[in-house]
Amino acid sequence: MIHALVCLPEVDAISIAQSAIQQFGIPRALLESEISANYYGNARRLLAKADGLSESVPEISARLLFESEGLTFRRQVKIRGVGRVDFLIGRWLIVEVNGYAFHSSREAWRKDMARLNAAQARGFDLLSFAPEQIWNNPEQVMDEIRAVLALHDEQR
Repeated sequence: MIHALVCLPEVDAISIAQSAIQQFGIPRALLESEISANYYGNARRLLAKADGLSESVPEISARLLFESEGLTFRRQVKIRGVGRVDFLIGRWLIVEVNGYAFHSSREAWRKDMARLNAAQARGFDLLSFAPEQIWNNPEQVMDEIRAVLALHDEQR
């Protein structure tokens, strides 16, 4: 675990730390005690980012992308009538990161369509990205987010 925090790329290190804490029950305090020396500063920073709010590696990747681009956002926000959303930028832009498994059945697909419609009916805009878009084309992801934000600003 310590090796992961020291040697792996940021998203991988955070994902492994979060999995160790949430799925395998390793106490955060134990991990923190193992990286208390001064030369583990970056490892401590990465462990602090393993906060349990992101529900998947793609969400962690999106979070890191948004942070690196200076976006202000909240994660895992509950919206009445819509449910919990991955990211809320400002008060009105929902960003979801959904893998193929998310729509593994017709019923899951129908539920997602109902959520989309409920969000639209309540005045939210929604962008949805596949993990591959976050990983392979982050510039396009950010361009689309910025375009929606700019359009909203123009309409005000």
